[in-house]
Amino acid sequence: MQFSQPVEIGGIGVMQASGGGIYVDGADYNNGKFYTKYRKDNTRGYEEGIAGFGKGKDIIYVHYDYNVYEGFYFGGKDKNNTIKDDFPCYDIYKMNTNENITIYILSKIYGPEFDYLIIGKRADGKFVKYIDTREITKRYFGWDIYGASPAIYADLSVQGDTLVMKYNYRNRVNRTITEGRFIFKWDDKAQWFSVDKTVDHVRSGY
Repeated sequence: MQFSQPVEIGGIGVMQASGGGIYVDGADYNNGKFYTKYRKDNTRGYEEGIAGFGKGKDIIYVHYDYNVYEGFYFGGKDKNNTIKDDFPCYDIYKMNTNENITIYILSKIYGPEFDYLIIGKRADGKFVKYIDTREITKRYFGWDIYGASPAIYADLSVQGDTLVMKYNYRNRVNRTITEGRFIFKWDDKAQWFSVDKTVDHVRSGY
């Protein structure tokens, strides 16, 4: 399977100011109502609803609720066909393929943290979660004893049937910083991504 280059189609997240609520950027569809608990004239932040990014068969919906915040639900208009994720804000990218599978890259950046969630819409319309860098962190590095992610991810690139992203891992015990890459290659037989990790550089101190 070959991937097209990612194209940004919008963004969504929790507003920190301007009356509160959920911000929705670049949506082609949004049935949400404005969040007016603190500001009656709030026309930027939404309370709850469904936003759709993209057009036609490539659209991805996001279900949101600011009052009962438990994360966002990404996927179909039917909430039962979604992937839940709990993070303050997302930039949404779309990649087409030559096998009738659409890939969505959800870039998560908030303060010092930088993660990716990569989901796909299969030919049968079902949304599946392919890659979650938080799960990758736990599997390959463990989780920081201070409650924060010890790894950040950046510079995702697309090379044919392969996704490559850089990582920066801070080991607080050994006081080292490891820089390298994760390589996710599509396996046609498995209909999933394989995972390979490289180490490019290790240095002492923070």
